[in-house]
Amino acid sequence: MMVRKILILERSTIEEIVDVRRSITAVEEVFFEYGRNRIQMPPKIYLYLGKYRGDFRAMPAYVEKLDKCVLKWVNVHPDNKKFGLPAVMAIIILSDPKNGMPLCIMDGTYATAIRTGAAGAVAAKYLARANSKIIGLIGCGVQARAQLAAISKIFSFSMIKIWDTSSGYTKKFIDEINVPGAEIFKSKAIKECVSGCDIVVTTTPSRKPLIRLEWLKKGAHINAIGADAPGKEELEPRILKNAKIVVDSWEQARHSGEINVPLKKGMITKKDIYADIGEIACGRKSGRASENEITVFDSTGLAIQDVAIADLIYKTALKEKRGRWVNLL
Repeated sequence: MMVRKILILERSTIEEIVDVRRSITAVEEVFFEYGRNRIQMPPKIYLYLGKYRGDFRAMPAYVEKLDKCVLKWVNVHPDNKKFGLPAVMAIIILSDPKNGMPLCIMDGTYATAIRTGAAGAVAAKYLARANSKIIGLIGCGVQARAQLAAISKIFSFSMIKIWDTSSGYTKKFIDEINVPGAEIFKSKAIKECVSGCDIVVTTTPSRKPLIRLEWLKKGAHINAIGADAPGKEELEPRILKNAKIVVDSWEQARHSGEINVPLKKGMITKKDIYADIGEIACGRKSGRASENEITVFDSTGLAIQDVAIADLIYKTALKEKRGRWVNLL
């Protein structure tokens, strides 16, 4: 039997070769394919781990245009700080649909952060006001940094307002971000952080609403990133009732996104959902319609985003001759 080799990519290599702008383009392209129904993507499969306060998620997808399949195995354990581990960790398997051969196994932790940030940037491109100058970040962890890194490729911010319950997270955030020309404002309260912002990004694991409608500026756009499991929510339902809501996937969002709690309580219905991001990216529906409307992107994270970023990373690694090859068969 012929020996088959598979490329192994570690996080350090991915961090060196990944490009945020190209990641945004790659994710926008798969959103376009999604809107044209040229992908396969079953809903996430969850394993809830009860006493460990965590879960595993299996995320498969096939993107016809890229001719690639992906399976991502990802966990979310909010208490991992006590183990010295990230709250989110992942492994991605990139496979050839022609014969099922695995092409690459790569660290998916950093890739997940990058692709989620890229999705937030794509959503903001279509839904935020074009002249947005002030961004507020509720939560200052890994995903907040990824969101800012990506969205700042689309908008030129004059001010970045931040808030987190952890002073350590805010310090790390300030130490690591680099957005030329932007003032950083460390907020004492959530209301202070979101007030006057053109774009608001929420990345917390909250199970109760953190942001109230009256705190938001007219025309604000919100990337609601933190709600990714049943029972999680960061926005009071009145915001959703008064906003144009765009989900990444109805099936995923109704189960575990920002809309999941208000839906279960009957505060909103499917009729309150304007579109999914694929419909907007491919032009089937328009994005922002007026300067004063509030828009919300409910991001649960799609497996097609993993296909986009894994394919980009794999091709870059081949071109730059990075990673190490191991025998598979």
